[in-house]
Amino acid sequence: MEQKYVNPKVSRISQDTLIVGIDVAKRNHWVRMTDYRGIDLISPFKINNTIDGIKMLEEKIRIIKQKEGLNNVILG
Repeated sequence: MEQKYVNPKVSRISQDTLIVGIDVAKRNHWVRMTDYRGIDLISPFKINNTIDGIKMLEEKIRIIKQKEGLNNVILG
């Protein structure tokens, strides 16, 4: 049987991983938070490209991790 290649980045994703995808733009960024299956944990939202926007993102990550019982975060 032939061994299949598994991307090491994909193998880091487990059931206790929060995946945060960020669509980076000049002034505003769109953020999507999903579980390991790709199911949205909250509706996608927009943050400003400012310190306050980043602080808001950090707070939302903390809240979702706590609410869903997740221990790891992958940003992309």
